[in-house]
Amino acid sequence: MEILWKMLTWILCLIMVLSEFHGDNRLSYSSQEEFLSYLEHYQLTIPIRVDHNGAFLSFTVKNTKPSRRKKRSTEHYDQELAVSKLFFKLSAYGKHFHLNLTLNTDLVSKHFTVEYWGKDGPQWKHDFLDNCHYTGYLHGQHGTTKVALSNCNGLHGVIATEDEEYFIEPLRNVSENSNHFSYESGHPHVIYKKSAMYHRLFYDYTHCGLSEDLTGSSKPWWLNNTLAFPTLLPINHTLSSHHRLKRSISTERFVETLVVADKMMVGYHGRKDIEHYILSVMNIVAKLYRDSSLGNVVNIIVTRLIVLTEDQPNLEINHHADKSLDSFCKWQKSILSHQSDGNTIPENGIAHHDNAVLITRYDICTYKNKPCGTLGLASVAGMCEPERSCSINEDIGLGSAFTIAHEIGHNSGRGTCLDNEPPKRDFLYPAVAPGQVYDADEQCRFQYGATSRQCKYGEVCRELWCLSKSNRCVTNSIPAAEGTLCQTGSIEKGWCYQGECVPFGTWPQSIDGGWGPWSIWGECSRTCGGGVSSSVRHCDSPAPSGGGKYCLGERKRYRSCNTDPCPFGARDFREKQCADFDNMPFRGKYYNWKPYTGGGVKPCALNCLAEGYNFYTERAPAVIDGTQCNADSLDICINGECKHVGCDNILGSDAKEDRCRVCGGDGSTCEAIEGFFNDTLPRGGYMEVVQIPKGSVHIEIKEVAVSKNYIALKSEDDDYYINGAWTIDWPRKFDVAGTAFHYKRPADEPESLEALGPISENLIVMILLQEQNLGIRYKFNVPISRTGSGDNEVGFTWNHLPWSECSATCAGGVQRQEIVCKRLDDGSIVQNNYCDPDSKPPENQRACNTEPCPPEWFIGDWSECSKTCDGGMRSRTVLCIRKIGPSEEETLDSSHCLTHQPIEKESCNNQSCPPQWVPLDWSECTPKCGPGFKHRIVLCKSSDLSKTFPVAHCQEENKPPVRMRCSLGRCPPPRWVTGDWGQCSAQCGLGQQMRTVQCLSYTGQASSDCPDTVRPPSMQQCESKCDSTPISNTEECKDVNKVAYCPLVLKFKFCSRAYFRQMCCKTCQGH
Repeated sequence: MEILWKMLTWILCLIMVLSEFHGDNRLSYSSQEEFLSYLEHYQLTIPIRVDHNGAFLSFTVKNTKPSRRKKRSTEHYDQELAVSKLFFKLSAYGKHFHLNLTLNTDLVSKHFTVEYWGKDGPQWKHDFLDNCHYTGYLHGQHGTTKVALSNCNGLHGVIATEDEEYFIEPLRNVSENSNHFSYESGHPHVIYKKSAMYHRLFYDYTHCGLSEDLTGSSKPWWLNNTLAFPTLLPINHTLSSHHRLKRSISTERFVETLVVADKMMVGYHGRKDIEHYILSVMNIVAKLYRDSSLGNVVNIIVTRLIVLTEDQPNLEINHHADKSLDSFCKWQKSILSHQSDGNTIPENGIAHHDNAVLITRYDICTYKNKPCGTLGLASVAGMCEPERSCSINEDIGLGSAFTIAHEIGHNSGRGTCLDNEPPKRDFLYPAVAPGQVYDADEQCRFQYGATSRQCKYGEVCRELWCLSKSNRCVTNSIPAAEGTLCQTGSIEKGWCYQGECVPFGTWPQSIDGGWGPWSIWGECSRTCGGGVSSSVRHCDSPAPSGGGKYCLGERKRYRSCNTDPCPFGARDFREKQCADFDNMPFRGKYYNWKPYTGGGVKPCALNCLAEGYNFYTERAPAVIDGTQCNADSLDICINGECKHVGCDNILGSDAKEDRCRVCGGDGSTCEAIEGFFNDTLPRGGYMEVVQIPKGSVHIEIKEVAVSKNYIALKSEDDDYYINGAWTIDWPRKFDVAGTAFHYKRPADEPESLEALGPISENLIVMILLQEQNLGIRYKFNVPISRTGSGDNEVGFTWNHLPWSECSATCAGGVQRQEIVCKRLDDGSIVQNNYCDPDSKPPENQRACNTEPCPPEWFIGDWSECSKTCDGGMRSRTVLCIRKIGPSEEETLDSSHCLTHQPIEKESCNNQSCPPQWVPLDWSECTPKCGPGFKHRIVLCKSSDLSKTFPVAHCQEENKPPVRMRCSLGRCPPPRWVTGDWGQCSAQCGLGQQMRTVQCLSYTGQASSDCPDTVRPPSMQQCESKCDSTPISNTEECKDVNKVAYCPLVLKFKFCSRAYFRQMCCKTCQGH
């Protein structure tokens, strides 16, 4: 909570200082008066300065002479001490506020600056050094209230209580003679609640701009790519198929970052908001890299912010992402401070940076100067290389943070520039959650323009959906910013935190991670000859959560195992690894592979020679753990790196062999034999030089000058091992008498023969004379029997070894002089414990080979193919570079690289696409109302749609549906349908007439669902006109005698029916 309020102070003070630069405008309001007119309510108050007991001191609350952060002098000390604590009182909304404030000395760092650049370069900069920013609480309510105020020019800031947040600022344009106020003295201030201004300030403030509509049909891109949460350890990210080495130590890294906003950003966000907005985005980036789930501690630190108000002469930014990135990388290198190493600020005041980030409002695109869906671009593995450690990022709102984090991950590469911790910075990021400053609708407007707003409300913390200009609901597959309001079935009011909706106002408690116990030692990598086993521990006791720190230190440890020698005749371990590839085709052919023992390769890569051919290749980037780095060394490979093994076969041991090859010995078990053989001998035959006894070690035989003679080696039984039978062997390694002899014959140096020993038999050194013997020097150590250790016979002393080979052939390497303990009598090396540790001198070190390296091609990794079939394109970065320092390269024109330039683009996936299902249009929905179905035809066609195949050629499981439920709306209900009225039953006078009444559905089918209350009548009374002429023959109308039911006909009103009227004419007459 304390951190939250310190950062809130920073936001308020940033806005207040900006108001000093840009006048009295409040966002889109032209004056304070207009601003106040939009508030739902506000009150006026006059604050007073009091002492800690609340006693009145003064009506003056303004700091008229703010002190600057310069080196404190004695005369200023009392004054600064006096203002380090301030107390104010004010009343509003029926409450009394007694403020207890402390000067916030950690608001910004001493060296962080914001620079505004015009066309001629820097125009002005600021560093917010006024000592007039305070934090505190309400007197007597320390734990429940927070206050952040500035008195640079009256009181500006916020007072937060348990139930409300109040903003306060001076009332402007008020004269002493104003009759609007009845205050006797003091300056009126406006105080208003946050709830009174939030809607107007943050919902009506619109932006202009264009963004591309991107539908969100797949998982968010940063969840599919490990670079979204880059590990940076080890810093060797590439997109190639090489195996990444697992790290064993978690170390803290520091990425000092320059952020540059182009003039389109300034035009879009405005000068008043640009700084706050950029730092809000970078705050999210920093949080992403501090996420404990990454298993790393990576600090993103902003050291410099440059706002470009005009185009720069040497910086070209447009839609073309590649060209813009190249231009920006060169430009940022040109302004990089070379006087700083990251731990100090140089005299010119320009802060150092390891990585540069450009944020632009251009809709960027790779390969062309037109808008498209590209969001960011960066050089792969460019970190710590000044001209390649940079990225370009399209501004799409607060979600730009994910793009920037992704591109910084692409920049990650092997280097040491991230190891140095910069000076501790007091700079604080804005800490009000960005989603509270910019709600979901505002975030949509950042991305899709002024008319956009949020459209889908379900999973806003995972994906923000917005209305585009075409009124479609689309997404960039980026979640809403942290702090954005959300709602779930169980949470009525929540806000977004790390992709989840949590109850509003709550943050999970920050818990730093702790290492768990070490696991049991794993299986040994070798059964003999010295392998390694490993043990791991995890940062889970507890696991970091709520933004807590990840564990630092060793994650994986190793130890030696199975150090006993392998049985005689056992297959060499590296040889076995090469042989495992015998059954795997290489470029379409099978070879028998043997270890390549020549130079110029990585010792821990598996380089194998094709037997019977004159080529070798790297079959695996790393040998199995425990493989010896070299045949004559005990050092072993672990995770592709050569690790030191002492002569006791213990990993990391300092145990050394003495001159007798006794581990930890003092050199007393052997004696040195040295000699010079220069006898004059007849030419044309083999002559003996010296006999070497069994058990001898450190054997060295060397001619003193280049000659046509050849050194040979044979046994006591006259069996030649090297250069025998008048046959000259090629220089190489020979396995003789249980050790390896290295025979060397350089073109311009004398011939030599060397072996570490011990040898298992007596050997004889010979010389094959082709010309006069110029001389051969020899030396070796012969075992002797001696009682005692010999410690009392000789002394020991520390000595520097000769300078090592330079660690680099160009661009600056290092030479070292290792400190060893030597015998005083012969200068042979013994274990360090024989020398006095207190007198051990430091190791010497010096620079070497500092000249630049020859230009060479840098070849990046291929991008993904633009198509999966039917021929796409892929590209890679190809640059002519020259290394000019241990961690610095420069990019040159292509003409400087003498070899043929590798291609940058090529076709890919040229195979034809398989047939695919192509659906035709849907039919109309049938029936015309209510639930129904619509149908369509689905064809199996070629990828270019030119051919139609039988359906068996397409995969049935991928076939689109051919029938789909549909409804054109609710069907009309059944209704009563009536027929025409029939003839009136009476020929004269009153009668009855009938009609049909049916309940029919909308299809004309009979139904029983019509309501009886609205059923139309089926019978009605009618009247026929009577003939006025009297009936002359009364006998014509009479009842038929045999019909006895005429009274019933009349009773049931059947006279209207013709049959009954005829049969009962008399009865029905008049009815």
